[in-house]
Amino acid sequence: MKNIKKLLAVLLAGLMLLSLAACGEKENVVKMGVLEVGGMEGLHTGTHDEHMRIGADDTTECITYNNLATALMDLESGKIKAIGLEEYTAKYVAARNENIIVGYPATNCVKTHFSMMTMENNKEVYDILNNAIVEMKADGTLDSLIENELKAYIESDPVAKDLPHFDGAKTIKIGVTGDVPPMDFVAANGKAAGFNIALLAEIANRAQVNIELVQIETGARPIALSSNKVDAVFWTKSVTCSECNGEWAEVVEGTLVTESYFSTQTVAIAIKSDK
Repeated sequence: MKNIKKLLAVLLAGLMLLSLAACGEKENVVKMGVLEVGGMEGLHTGTHDEHMRIGADDTTECITYNNLATALMDLESGKIKAIGLEEYTAKYVAARNENIIVGYPATNCVKTHFSMMTMENNKEVYDILNNAIVEMKADGTLDSLIENELKAYIESDPVAKDLPHFDGAKTIKIGVTGDVPPMDFVAANGKAAGFNIALLAEIANRAQVNIELVQIETGARPIALSSNKVDAVFWTKSVTCSECNGEWAEVVEGTLVTESYFSTQTVAIAIKSDK
């Protein structure tokens, strides 16, 4: 079974890298960075191999990273050609580095769908999170959060918000990484902020629960869950390709994944070329 991140890198390379001004002339090997998921065994797919071979003269080498900072250092040093990211994180990074360009595919057929994940034996927490997400999608709250707590913070850092507290209420431990700003953002002082924190605040208010934030590395999310360090993590529910009717789901045995709370185009960032 192929790894979804390698598969996504091939899609991104084929759809984007040939159109990036930063990439220069075509090479035989395109090294592309992706953030490590960790604990994944495989995927379910409905696509066909021919679509994966757009730009087939290039070989895509997928370089995985535990955190965004290390990936950015390797991008700047030239070790990798590009990094595959969700659109708003790519814009956030580019807005803070004049040497970085955001590359878009010819179409927006590749999308990433974000969700939350718990262990199967923690269904109470799953129900709390999933029910709140379903309600927020139905009543328009999620659309409002996307406008005011995500798009609004591409140019400026997210503003930290206090999570509500309810005396005697259940506490849910949520893992945050800081690797997907302005969605999952941790400031230099260690304070978490951004879209995901606003989402958690809304969930806490609706379910009358307390949220405790636990900072973890991106690749350690499944381990943090299975070891009970956290009760839930933010997760990629799937990556879809509308042009090839493909869907790739990141599957971790023994877990439950909520409905997607946010979907966005998948793009790449690269260093601008002087040519």
